[in-house]
Amino acid sequence: MIAKQAEPARIQNVMTRVRLILILILLSVLASVALLLPGWFKDPRELVQGEWQEFNKLGYVEVTDCTARWRGGNYRGTFHYQWLQDDSEPYSIEISRNEEKYLVSLTFESDDLAVVDFHIIDKLPPEAREFIRQKNKARNRPEDELKLRFKRVQSKK
Repeated sequence: MIAKQAEPARIQNVMTRVRLILILILLSVLASVALLLPGWFKDPRELVQGEWQEFNKLGYVEVTDCTARWRGGNYRGTFHYQWLQDDSEPYSIEISRNEEKYLVSLTFESDDLAVVDFHIIDKLPPEAREFIRQKNKARNRPEDELKLRFKRVQSKK
């Protein structure tokens, strides 16, 4: 008789231990996620800063908190930019230079790879527009697309 009463109590003790272990595992997973979560969602305003090189080596861009300095070939220029939308990708940015404003979309493929989509095809000279359209058509890309890919320049240690 006593053995029959001890059996449910032993099962109950085992179940209590299992529940306790599962709760501890769940709490440790939640703590790990809480520690790693800020690293997953980086602020694009900080991520964009630094020195970037265009993939085809057309030039370099040094980005600070409100300016981008382009240098490539014989051309150097400074552009001011302002974030229009930085909640989700693609991020919208307005670039201004010499009283002219241009809309740009920015997407990060990783922390060190960025794609900039310039919405300026209508502001380019007709020869440049036709050249870009021909290149895009040959690559099966949308004809009015002007995207540049950049990789972060790692500082030499």
